[in-house]
Amino acid sequence: MKIQSVCIAVTLMIGLLTGCAQQRRGSMMAQLYDGRPVSNLAVNGTPKTEQEAIARGDTAMHAQQDDLALFEYIRALSLPAGQQRDETLYKIGRIHQLHQRDRLSEKAYQMALQDNPYNIDVLQQLGVNYSKKGAFDVGKRFFIRAINADQMRLHHHVMLSPSINRIDTVDALEMDQHSPIDAYMGLGIIYDVDSQHGIAQALYKKVLHIYPQSSKLLLNIGYSYYMSGDDLEAKRATLAALALDPDNSRAQNNLGLIYLSQGKIQRALKVFMRQMESYQALNRVGYFLMIQGHPDKAIPYLQQAIDEKSSFYQAAHENLERAFAEVNALAHR
Repeated sequence: MKIQSVCIAVTLMIGLLTGCAQQRRGSMMAQLYDGRPVSNLAVNGTPKTEQEAIARGDTAMHAQQDDLALFEYIRALSLPAGQQRDETLYKIGRIHQLHQRDRLSEKAYQMALQDNPYNIDVLQQLGVNYSKKGAFDVGKRFFIRAINADQMRLHHHVMLSPSINRIDTVDALEMDQHSPIDAYMGLGIIYDVDSQHGIAQALYKKVLHIYPQSSKLLLNIGYSYYMSGDDLEAKRATLAALALDPDNSRAQNNLGLIYLSQGKIQRALKVFMRQMESYQALNRVGYFLMIQGHPDKAIPYLQQAIDEKSSFYQAAHENLERAFAEVNALAHR
């Protein structure tokens, strides 16, 4: 009788555990699943371990079956062990983000940080997301947390404070090919926007040591120097970016801006004409000359743009009117 009672107790305990797992899975599905009906998915039985469910999800992702991958990753969260919960939640968040389900992606990322506050991928992704929304202060905090978590991974003692004000602190950071590159670049952009170009350039150059052939990185460095007024370094970095990616329209545009800043208007015009019609290039030169505080120099280029495309180029007419108004305003000061 005693043995029978123990068997019944064990059976009840197993049933309770199974029921709890099913409840957890149901709860997670309700919170995080937003794909096609599960009945329409090619589901092959129930995975026995977290690793098996994650592997199934990875296979589905590689096959571009996002809904099936999402289903398998969520199933992984309800299975015993749970050693990779934060990584799985990051994958769930990425799927939702790819499908522009921002509320669910944010929820998955925040749940991941509850499991592991030092998940570098999640911290970096949240930094990117908030920065793209214009919430630079929040994005900055996540970028700094991602970089500091990476320093912990590398067993390095240097940490960034919430307000970086020393270039040598950035120089002292450790990096490798697994470091959060987007966090460094995103933080650099935020410091450029805040006109702290020295800090921005130090962050970019840390990444440049790891990825010296990155045209995107060289472009950021060039534009940072341009904004700081160092046209020589701006030109050097921008030409290096163009050597790697000759058709990069943003690099060509930046090179044109640098030439205008140096007073080399005809060279700037030639650069712009490589990527657009001549009347568009003339208008662009006139517009940027006006922005740089030279409305008198802008007028002849805007007039040429109108002469080439008078009936179809409203932007040049509007810029010309603005240029005349600014010249008149300067004359009456």
